Amino acid sequence: MLVGMALGSRGRRSSTRSGGLLPLVLTVALVGGAFAYSHAKADASHPGGMIILYGDSLSAEASPYFADELARTTTALVIPKTIPGTGPCSATDAMRSDATLHPDVVVIQYVGNNAMPCARDADGNPLTGQALADRYEADVRAEVDLFASQGTKVVLVGGPDAPGLPGGATLQIADAYQRIVDEWDDRAFGRVRYADAAGTVTGPDHRFVDKLPCAPDEGPAQGCTNGEIEVRSPDRAHFCPAEGIYMVCPVPNPGARRFGFELAQVARQALND
Repeated sequence: MLVGMALGSRGRRSSTRSGGLLPLVLTVALVGGAFAYSHAKADASHPGGMIILYGDSLSAEASPYFADELARTTTALVIPKTIPGTGPCSATDAMRSDATLHPDVVVIQYVGNNAMPCARDADGNPLTGQALADRYEADVRAEVDLFASQGTKVVLVGGPDAPGLPGGATLQIADAYQRIVDEWDDRAFGRVRYADAAGTVTGPDHRFVDKLPCAPDEGPAQGCTNGEIEVRSPDRAHFCPAEGIYMVCPVPNPGARRFGFELAQVARQALND
């Protein structure tokens, strides 16, 4: 379990940020020993717009970099709502509530967790493979319609390939998100777009790799060694390259940095279009 393109972007972009360790800030409430989604609140002191990020632990790892980059390049109110181990069905109620605030941009990232009660079959077994991808597609399509039909820009984020997840559907889910974007192109071009953040941490075919060549702005402080940098966790699901699972990675986390920066770039583009 993860504890955590019509328009958009493809390929890696450079950043001027140092990429060192950042504290992980999760805008969630801990209720009865379990994470629960909080509800966004309107803030009239942020005329630069509102951007909400919904996601699992991959977004949780990347959210400090996402928020940092958007703070550097926009004046928007940025609200990360990321909960490890969740899927789109986990966030439906929170999204319905948040939609009443008419955010300018929402980013939806869920890679393929299947341990949630809402991702089980009639017999109570976790969905896997195409059945899991179909559930994700139905949930995300409804959530996109909720926001996009009222004028909110939506950014969908598929992948990255995570062979460490038991659901085995990460790439099928990414394909489903792209289909939703394509469908919306015929309704309102640019209202819904795809962020290929997975392309910054996977191989040329979007398959899992643990290391990639260092980017021009990645040096020893970011984890670059002998021209290569570790972008994925040993568990083959998360980003943090240290053994174990951490809410705050104890070493530089270049995969999360790349992923979060790319999400921010596409969200900023959507905000400004």
